[in-house]
Amino acid sequence: VKIGPAQVEPYLGDAGSSAPWDLTDAIDGGDAAAALGQLHRLLSGQGRHALGVVSALHNHVSRMARLDGANVAGEAEAAALLGIAAYPARKALSQSRRLGTDALLRMLTLVADAEVDLKGRSSWPDELVLEVLVARLARVGRPTRRPASRAS
Repeated sequence: VKIGPAQVEPYLGDAGSSAPWDLTDAIDGGDAAAALGQLHRLLSGQGRHALGVVSALHNHVSRMARLDGANVAGEAEAAALLGIAAYPARKALSQSRRLGTDALLRMLTLVADAEVDLKGRSSWPDELVLEVLVARLARVGRPTRRPASRAS
């Protein structure tokens, strides 16, 4: 069966754009290539400004940081603390616990540095600043592999 643009168009979204959580999910999974692909879709598909992307990344990382060390028993308490829905709160809580304080501080520093670079500290083009930020965040967010246990 042949299909044409009219049959495919409903699945493309607005000019091939993606949702911000597609970017943060790729970062959380440590998949730099996928994260960079999502970044490019956000920038081109929706024409998002670089500072808007940094703001979304700041919100994402700061939610996890707020949960770090917080005495929350589960997603309902995390959602109440953050003032968001249960599903994103569960994701933030899980990621916060997996990453830990040092990694979250590193991520916050990376986001803050990128914001300052976008506001004039660096002569790099905005897209390059974002690409470096996203790649670095994905590296920090990469799940660690546990060594295989040896059978005795």
